[in-house]
Amino acid sequence: MATAEHTINRTDEQPQLRRAVTVRSFVIAVAMLIGANIWCKYAALITLSAQVGMSVPPIPALVGLVLLLAVAPIGRAFRLCRQELLFVYVFLTLSVALTSGGALREFMPELTALRYFATPENGWAEYAQYLPGWLTPQDPEVIRTYYEGTEGPVPWAHWIVPLASWSTLFMFILGGMLCAAVLFYDEWSERERLSFQLTEIPLSMTAPGEHGRSIPQLWRDPVMWIGFGLSALYNLLNILHAFNPSVPALGLEYPLGGLFTERPWTALSDLVFYHQPDVAGLGYMMPQEVVVSSLVFYALSKAEAVTALTLGYDIPEFPHDYSQSAGSFVALGLFLIWAARGHLVSVFGRAFSGRGAQRETWAAWGLAISIVGALLWGRAAGMSLMTTALYFGMLLLMALTYARIRSETGLPVQWAYPVSRANMMLTSVFGTEFFKRSGGARNLTVYYTCWFLTRGYLPNLSAYHFESLRIADVGRIHRREMVTILLLALVLGMGVSYVVQLGAYYGHGANFLEGGTHGGGMRVSDAKYAYGLLKTAAGEGIPRSRGETIAIAWGIIATIGLTLIRTRVPRFPLHHLGFVIGVTRGYRLWGELLVAAVLKSVALRLGGVRLYRRLVPAAIGLVLGHFVLAGGVWSFVALFGGEAFRSYQVWFG
Repeated sequence: MATAEHTINRTDEQPQLRRAVTVRSFVIAVAMLIGANIWCKYAALITLSAQVGMSVPPIPALVGLVLLLAVAPIGRAFRLCRQELLFVYVFLTLSVALTSGGALREFMPELTALRYFATPENGWAEYAQYLPGWLTPQDPEVIRTYYEGTEGPVPWAHWIVPLASWSTLFMFILGGMLCAAVLFYDEWSERERLSFQLTEIPLSMTAPGEHGRSIPQLWRDPVMWIGFGLSALYNLLNILHAFNPSVPALGLEYPLGGLFTERPWTALSDLVFYHQPDVAGLGYMMPQEVVVSSLVFYALSKAEAVTALTLGYDIPEFPHDYSQSAGSFVALGLFLIWAARGHLVSVFGRAFSGRGAQRETWAAWGLAISIVGALLWGRAAGMSLMTTALYFGMLLLMALTYARIRSETGLPVQWAYPVSRANMMLTSVFGTEFFKRSGGARNLTVYYTCWFLTRGYLPNLSAYHFESLRIADVGRIHRREMVTILLLALVLGMGVSYVVQLGAYYGHGANFLEGGTHGGGMRVSDAKYAYGLLKTAAGEGIPRSRGETIAIAWGIIATIGLTLIRTRVPRFPLHHLGFVIGVTRGYRLWGELLVAAVLKSVALRLGGVRLYRRLVPAAIGLVLGHFVLAGGVWSFVALFGGEAFRSYQVWFG
């Protein structure tokens, strides 16, 4: 819930727009981007102490804002205005998220794994020939040293063309979603009054203080420091426990599976309470009906699993939550487009006839060019037009749905989407023979090379576009300037990430990073898994899955049904986004969301809306304390420590 000072006032009395991009703010932003990439390199690739780029918002962006606010009282030279501070924050949120484990770090091994891990037994070399030379490096020595390391420099001559080619696709995807954000934002913000709850953090941190005070109100609020202290204490005990196991600590999770050892209760053996102070804090600020609905639908999912075992049906992965999630994401994405059809038809009509406003005209043309560009890119790479349209269409629909979830609920989780299901959804429904007939082995090879787009969350970074437009409105930044900031973040974020990541891979060897020993860490394993699927698909084929298809259909039906009921039945208690969140990420979020729901309910009962609002700074403090201590201090200190420092690994998002 936005506080009064963050309400958008469109009267003539509001302050004039101020420039956010100045020479000093730009230099600071770029310097912090370089520093953040080096930080991510050591924290997430080398020591694996904390995945600081995966959090929402990325920890380097939040810590950077804290540092700028901390040095502001030193003198005017260090004191950035609110618009400059928000520029640095917005720039870092998107550019740092690009370098994280689910984005460009997920992408990099896909370019080389097919050739490096090819053996006579797996026959992967046969498929490498189908990838165009402009998509991947070709030199065997360049590929070998990528995985095994070298004392020489990065062989940039072999990487420039492939990286430029893929960056073009990324710009089509994320640039197109930026145009979509411009087209959808006014509908979501003004007509539907979405809260864009995650923007409350930077806006509260930079809110103007009382007259004569340079420190924003949030930092002088003892309630915020109570939340900060609780979160810091949780992490401090975990850190001490890493060095001395006799120190009591909550740890990262509490498995509950040991309570369920008899059938049919073994269906609950995977139940785990994950300790995530950031989810508890931001969950407190989420709409209560969404939080409760998420808990209800996750509980129903587990009840389905127990019921199936009771009836004697021991079906692997039942009730196929992720497939239900995939169906719900596609259904909601289509519904969002349908709900805005009048607005979109009007905008595109005016834009293509030359009668539209400048902002909506370039946004409409930009979206159209991006869609056509992505289709042409897929065809040039070797995918059939049908495969390209289906796959990229699924990705964009899911990205739109994820952006809606973030905008409406403020869910602070980057992985809250059906991981890998854009690909698996298509193979479950059509079978891989469909794609083999559509374009042969070449079609399948490029299709699975693009698998990282659904295994990771790169298209979903478009949620930052919507939140940044909100920050522009409230922070009094011209929307055209905000769009420029986001484009700068995309271009510079990719460039700096490539330089730092390739430096790490060639300096240390991709086989030995991210916890790898000799066969690569998590992202390398993901690439190998994708090409293992390619081998199966091109050989005996992956058949259609009746169970997965039914789950997908149920996800579509349930989402559309709940959405229609919500629009026709006032005060209907169950929220359609609760279903989407429950089947997508309920297994990891239920514990802290339950805590948040109980605390919010108690606050409303004891003190009404006034007490709830008074405790919002404490919720923000929980987030800041966790991010600053676990993501900032701990990940930085762990760079210089030994194995004990690495025994407490914090994952965000």
